[in-house]
Amino acid sequence: MDDGLVRWWRAHPVAADAVTAFALLGVCVLMGLLVHGGVVYFGLTVALLVPLIWRRRWPSATAVAVAAAAGVQWLTVRDTTGALPADLAVPVVVYTVAAHGSRNAGRLTLLAGLGGAMLGGWSWPQLPMPAVAHLLVGSALAGTVAAAWLGGAWQRSRHSEFAALAAHAALLEREGEQRTRLAVLEERTRIARDLHDILAHSLAVIIAQSDGGRYAARAEPDRAIDALRAIGDHGRAALADTRRAIGVLREDTHGEPNPAPTPGIAELTDLTDDLRVAGLSVNLSTDLPADPLDTGLGLLVYRIVQEGLTNVVKHAGPTARAEVSVRTDARWLRVEVTDDGRAGLLSGSPGGFGLIGMRERVESYGGTVTLAHRDDGGHLLAAVIPLRGDR
Repeated sequence: MDDGLVRWWRAHPVAADAVTAFALLGVCVLMGLLVHGGVVYFGLTVALLVPLIWRRRWPSATAVAVAAAAGVQWLTVRDTTGALPADLAVPVVVYTVAAHGSRNAGRLTLLAGLGGAMLGGWSWPQLPMPAVAHLLVGSALAGTVAAAWLGGAWQRSRHSEFAALAAHAALLEREGEQRTRLAVLEERTRIARDLHDILAHSLAVIIAQSDGGRYAARAEPDRAIDALRAIGDHGRAALADTRRAIGVLREDTHGEPNPAPTPGIAELTDLTDDLRVAGLSVNLSTDLPADPLDTGLGLLVYRIVQEGLTNVVKHAGPTARAEVSVRTDARWLRVEVTDDGRAGLLSGSPGGFGLIGMRERVESYGGTVTLAHRDDGGHLLAAVIPLRGDR
């Protein structure tokens, strides 16, 4: 069936059921004309089938109406016309109530249907037949009713499972979004603390240089000029670091009173040494210019390497070997952390909290981060950062 027709069928239950009811009514009326059915035949056919128009909107009321019509049929024409093609309405309403009505209504409808099957087996076939024939007819009618009820119960269970799955998926989506927001907020707090360290260092140097320059201004003008030059350099560096971090910065109301010194390129040796002591085989290679990197960029490199080696320890296996490379060319600072461990889902993979924070840090410097599996096994974490930022 075409998807558009299925969607329409589900979106317009009354119209769809009306189409079904009138189609059945047309077939039964045609059969009545072929066998020269009387007024009673057509009247009972209408009474049995027309309520099906509202079978999903009002399942219990529809079942009552069909049951009343079937009862009138059994009381009035059981010895003449007997069974009618429109009696198909009985298993239809049993199915409908089991699928769309309450559970108690479904059970009552099943019992009523089985009772009707017993009465039908008692009255039909109308020809003189042994008792076993009536038993077979009653069993067949009861089996039809039971099958309809089981089908409706299965449909109800299926709808319940789909609703539960949809609710669970929505809950997981909300939880995922919340975890992502919390991870971003946590990383912003960490960046705020790092920025505090950077600014505290820069301002301390500026204050010291300004005090020294003030005292040396009259006696040693050259020293005062050097102090002013240093103040300008540190001020511009602090301003650039502030601009980079301000996009992801939030107020930290629980700042540490004695923050630890900001790690940088020089601390990478200590970091790798500590991991070697912990059992990880790691090699560090650097190829950097003679002029040291600014404090913020050195911190960024340290955090990238720290996150990459943490992933290696967590996910690459106890026998993995890691390679850390920090180098520069004319325009770019390139940081790579590779390993030869087993391939697996890294905490820094797309959507992971580690990569979210790392990307925020690197993007604030105008760089990019990639994390991928290597063709020969293991993983590659690579960051490319422009050396000349907008200052």
